[in-house]
Amino acid sequence: MQNKWEKLISLFKEWNSRINLSAIRDEESIKIKHIDDSLIILSDEFLLKFPQIRNLLQKKWLKICDVGTGWGFPLLPLAISLPNAKFLGIEARNKKVKAVNDIIKRLWLKNAKVIWSRAEQEKKQCDIVTARAVAYITKLLPWVSHLVKKWGYLLLYKLVSDEEYEDLKNIIKKYWFKLDWFFDYKLFDKDILRRIYVLKKEK
Repeated sequence: MQNKWEKLISLFKEWNSRINLSAIRDEESIKIKHIDDSLIILSDEFLLKFPQIRNLLQKKWLKICDVGTGWGFPLLPLAISLPNAKFLGIEARNKKVKAVNDIIKRLWLKNAKVIWSRAEQEKKQCDIVTARAVAYITKLLPWVSHLVKKWGYLLLYKLVSDEEYEDLKNIIKKYWFKLDWFFDYKLFDKDILRRIYVLKKEK
């Protein structure tokens, strides 16, 4: 597994030097701010708080969609860590689709692909949908709600914002979601406070 992480970082740096995927360029920052952040939903602390996600991750033929895949996070680390799940990334910028699909190919990941599209145009439903720093909640939910199966989950990677939290509470019922709660964390001591919202689709 360690070789996979090293190769992922190497391939990301290679593509980043060509098309400027991210301002995060050194290996340690890539590991902490991209890989570790992506994998927070697989951490013991998160799964103890949300055993329903742990149970869902054990499901056979689990389907996970990553909306606004961008430069491949959380899709790539999750696909490496969950080889029995099937991953679909949706990304509107073609240059990033090409970059991430090339990384997928060179990592020999058979369980993931990224398509050039917009979330609101896709119809395939998944057990879990992730979105990491994609858009403000009032824009995001109309784009992605139809992608989540009934009783499936939408996991939103966000920074802590009281205003966005209030807007989320006011809008989720319109799209048949229930807020199971949220998970706050930091990636390192002086990091900003980050949050994962766990939304369950009820209809």
